[in-house]
Amino acid sequence: MPARALPRKHPLFVTAVTAATVLTLGALGACSLEEPTTEKARTGKAGSSSSEGKQSGPSADRKKQQKNGGDSGPRAAGESALYADKGLKVTVSAPEPFTPSVYAAGHKSGQQAHKLRVTLENTGDTKIDTVLVTVGARQGEDGETTAGIFDGETVGSGFTGKLLPGKRATATYGFDAPRGAGTLDIEVSVNDFETEPAQWSLKL
Repeated sequence: MPARALPRKHPLFVTAVTAATVLTLGALGACSLEEPTTEKARTGKAGSSSSEGKQSGPSADRKKQQKNGGDSGPRAAGESALYADKGLKVTVSAPEPFTPSVYAAGHKSGQQAHKLRVTLENTGDTKIDTVLVTVGARQGEDGETTAGIFDGETVGSGFTGKLLPGKRATATYGFDAPRGAGTLDIEVSVNDFETEPAQWSLKL
């Protein structure tokens, strides 16, 4: 008995279905990402430090963005990224130079180590998993990626556990930069497939 040939799908039909699927997934992904808005620095709030006074107001770039109606950053030290839908506020402090201990990992000889605090505040009514939060950095005018410094339980250990509504959590991060680098750009990502990362441009 001769074998029956399987029906062939029309290549144009397959291409059309594939393209439609890609466009649909892309549209859903784009719609699901929440862009954070910005809250100016406030004296005495969590995540601030005494060195933030000189950077408490928006930078020249921020002023230009606000004038043009933009609010995508970068933010200055002490300013917060607000995720209204998720119920999360993220604040980054001004960086401070520090000397890593002999047991620190990630610090390179000849580089200046800087530490900063990242504060999360749950402004919503459901718990937030802080383990998913990551903090990255780029330094200098060329935006060169700089690795994090891990120094015991005080610097670089990151966030752990669930953050209850109305509560705050703060973690200290360390990053290297060449002496005289000028700026340290920080990106905080929640990594939940619902929010866009938030950026800060900090003066060293």
